[in-house]
Amino acid sequence: MGIIKFLTSKAFFKHLAIAILVMVLLFWITIKAIDVYTNHGEAIGIPNLTGVEISQVDRMNPDGYFDFVVIDSVYDDHFDKGAIVLQDPAPGSKAKRGRKIYVTIVASQPEMIWMPDLVDLTLRQAVTELRASGLKLETLSFVRNFAKYAVLTQKFEGDTIIPGTEILKGSFIELVLGKGLNDEKLSVPFLIGKTETEAKNIITSSALNIGFLNFQDGRDKSHSRVYAQQPAGDRDDRVEYGAVVDLWLRSDLYFNFDSLMRVYESDNLGADTLINNILEPGK
Repeated sequence: MGIIKFLTSKAFFKHLAIAILVMVLLFWITIKAIDVYTNHGEAIGIPNLTGVEISQVDRMNPDGYFDFVVIDSVYDDHFDKGAIVLQDPAPGSKAKRGRKIYVTIVASQPEMIWMPDLVDLTLRQAVTELRASGLKLETLSFVRNFAKYAVLTQKFEGDTIIPGTEILKGSFIELVLGKGLNDEKLSVPFLIGKTETEAKNIITSSALNIGFLNFQDGRDKSHSRVYAQQPAGDRDDRVEYGAVVDLWLRSDLYFNFDSLMRVYESDNLGADTLINNILEPGK
């Protein structure tokens, strides 16, 4: 009876209320302490660091909000040495103070690789092997030889380069291929509307060379597309093996390629006139 009487007394409920209040207060203090410790609600956007030299990132982080960690270096001739090319988390992501930002930078020295053996490979196989090895195609040269489209010689800076020779990654290689024993000529592929990458691949696979590239709206691999070419494609006239194809490119953000393609599809004469106006304005 004594316990039951105590549990129903005012004193018991008073102490119970005090205990609950203390527990709630302790819980609130704990949550606030965790918020302060983890900087709750203070996350900010991570800046885009692409192209920024690692030595300059402190200027974008004056309060030491983030901690930048270099995890790798790669060779990339599109950026200066020491420039950031990859970052994690991505630009625009939210992060709290002290968050580590992992970056990959351009190596100060290009990577050295071994020259592959391209002799006797087909044109397509040789180009694929070059790209896989981190090398670039400079030009295609053709000579009379029964081994049509087969690589006869591989050259670097004008001289034959032996397979296994150490060479800088990203170097340009010239390929000499056979063109058969006949004096046939090639048609030029129609490239209007193609992206820069698509046009280059088509030109190379057609046994032709890439000439100069004119970017009217600045270079943007995502949006730059061919709006004029010389020689023009889809014509009866033919060119020699290894002939050069020049390209004019514009951004599909500013240029109406749908209208241009309709001109080509509906009126070949109108298309030829348009190309002539582009290449030789005022005539």
